[in-house]
Amino acid sequence: MCLMEGGRLRGMVTLKAPAKVNLYLEVGSLRPDGYHLVRTVLQAVDLCDLVVVEAEGAGGGIELLVEGDAPRGEENLCHRAAAAFLEATRLGWGVRVRLRKHIPVAAGLGGGSSDAAAVLRGLNHLASEALGKEELLNLAASLGSDVPFFLVGGTALGEGRGERVTPQAQAPPLPLVLVNPGNALSAAEVYRRFDLVGGDKPPRRGPYPLLEYLARGEVTRLPDLLFNSLQRAACELEPSLGDVLARAREAGAPGALVSGSGPTVFLLAAGEEEARRLEESMRDHAPWVCRTSFCSHGAAMAERC
Repeated sequence: MCLMEGGRLRGMVTLKAPAKVNLYLEVGSLRPDGYHLVRTVLQAVDLCDLVVVEAEGAGGGIELLVEGDAPRGEENLCHRAAAAFLEATRLGWGVRVRLRKHIPVAAGLGGGSSDAAAVLRGLNHLASEALGKEELLNLAASLGSDVPFFLVGGTALGEGRGERVTPQAQAPPLPLVLVNPGNALSAAEVYRRFDLVGGDKPPRRGPYPLLEYLARGEVTRLPDLLFNSLQRAACELEPSLGDVLARAREAGAPGALVSGSGPTVFLLAAGEEEARRLEESMRDHAPWVCRTSFCSHGAAMAERC
């Protein structure tokens, strides 16, 4: 909500910033700009950070307040997103961002990118949609390859370096379990290792059978269609991932895969009861285990104050 006090704009909005998993990640050749070509099926999940965006039309710079494990200051994507929005719109606002972290950092779950998308969406709301959809997506892409997805959310196909996002038929709210062995992995290091050791050969038809079954809700076929070119490289850099994947198989998980560049592994479950069983089974094998489910939103308004 926006208010006028003494002729000055004041506004605040609260947003949920969901995590994501990569149900499919095919990494191709290296582009001249240093990025790899990718095709990926992105799925938002109902594990969320909370982002509160406040704006005041009197100026005063950008203030970032963080609760939990995340960078402070200008290196945080939230700060960079606010600065990019103010530059793009030429608004002389003072901005305060309050970030409450629940998504682990450097975990392959896109938490920082989702937080940045929430800041963009919140500021654009307070600015009465000063930027159109394409302008906002382009601004998001300038901040990181995953940021545009979190303006779209749900189930989507990412191409290019991942920033070209096409919404797909929404997957049903499948339960899953996230397992993180506790050691952060640098995406840049994982990609460098991939360049050295390669990855498994991608399926002949790419991500399209997976998208077809998701659209039809035929979830029993999904475990056989999960794919990640980076899994081998991530497992070499973080050997505990191999143990997590082996334990997931022993526990009877229908499907398990490293998400993105890792190190989080997601386990698909056939239903809530199986998800609870898998969650309990994995708790002795990793310091962070979380039961969640697919969701249909990206960065979304949680409350207006």
